[in-house]
Amino acid sequence: MNGLEDPKGRPPVGKAPPRTPKSSADQDAPWPARRVRQALIAEVFGTFLLTSVSAAALLLAHQGLLPEVTAFTLAPALVVIAMIYTLGDVSGAHINPVVTLAFALRGAFPWRLVGPYWAAQFAGSVTAALLSVTFGHLPPATERVSPVGAGLLDAGCTAVLLAVVLATAHRNAKLSSTAGLAVGLTVALGHFVSNPVSGVAMNPAKVFGPALVSGKLTEAWPHLLGPVIGVVAGLLLTRAMRGPLNESEADAAQGTGGED
Repeated sequence: MNGLEDPKGRPPVGKAPPRTPKSSADQDAPWPARRVRQALIAEVFGTFLLTSVSAAALLLAHQGLLPEVTAFTLAPALVVIAMIYTLGDVSGAHINPVVTLAFALRGAFPWRLVGPYWAAQFAGSVTAALLSVTFGHLPPATERVSPVGAGLLDAGCTAVLLAVVLATAHRNAKLSSTAGLAVGLTVALGHFVSNPVSGVAMNPAKVFGPALVSGKLTEAWPHLLGPVIGVVAGLLLTRAMRGPLNESEADAAQGTGGED
C-alpha cells in the first residue's frame, strides 16, 4: 500500500470516485411528462426554424437577393449550429429524423420516444412550409443526376453527417462546447459539394414539408429514402471507429431536460 489507499476500497485521498456509467435501465427510464413536452416543443421549433430559414434563403437566392452558395450552404448550417447550442440540453437537438433513428439504433435514445420525436420534426417542417408559401413558391431543386443517383448522394452525405454527430456525442464530455460547430460545418460541407447537382438535404423532415405543401411529394422520394439508407453506413462507421455506446453519447442524445 502507498499510504493513501483505504483498506475498505475507498478511492485514494484527494481523488474523486470514478463515475459509474449509467445502466441501460437508467438510459431507458421513463421521462417525466414535463420533460417530454419540453423536448417535443424543442424539436418542433428547431425543425420549423431549419426548414423556414432554408426556404427563405432559397427564395431570396431565386430573386437574386442572396448568393446561391450562401442560401444552400450557410443558411441551414448556421441554423443547425444555433439549435444545437440552444436546444441540445432540452431535447438533444436532433431536428432530423435520421439523427433520432441513429441514436435509437445505437441504444442512446429510448425507442418509445422515436415516434413522438418524428411527429414533432415533421410537424415543424410542414408548418414552416405552409408559412413559406405565403411569401412565394420555392424554386425546384437542381437535379443533374438520376433519382437513384440523387438518393445515393443523399445517403453518402447523411452517412458522413451521422458519423460526425455520433462521434461528437460519443465524446460529449470533452467536445460539448464545439459539437455544434463540428456538426454545422459538416452540414455546410455536405450542401456545398452536393447541391450544385442535386437537392441533397440529409434530413427527410426538411424535405417532407415543402414537398407535401407544393404537391411534389412523389418526386422527393430520393431525398426521403436516401438519408435513411445513410443511417446504416453512419452506424457502421461509428461502430468501427468508436466502438459501442458510452454514457456521453446517451447524455448528448437525450439532453438533460433543460437542467444543468
